[in-house]
Amino acid sequence: MCRTISFKVSKGMDSAVRVLTTLRRKQFDVKEFSMSALDENNLVFKVTLEDEKRNSFDRAILQMQKLVDVYDVSEYL
Repeated sequence: MCRTISFKVSKGMDSAVRVLTTLRRKQFDVKEFSMSALDENNLVFKVTLEDEKRNSFDRAILQMQKLVDVYDVSEYL
């Protein structure tokens, strides 16, 4: 089952790349990554993860919340 996390960053693409690098290093199975602009200063990113082990999705959210410059981390419905 795939689930999607949405998040915002304050430092643009550098922070988004750091999120993806962290997820891969922690061995999460990233299936998809997308970005959309709310306006010229606000970007919303979405990461879709394969959630085979029911608790891995919650662990991914906790890992992302620890990162500097990453905020509004939540499941995208």
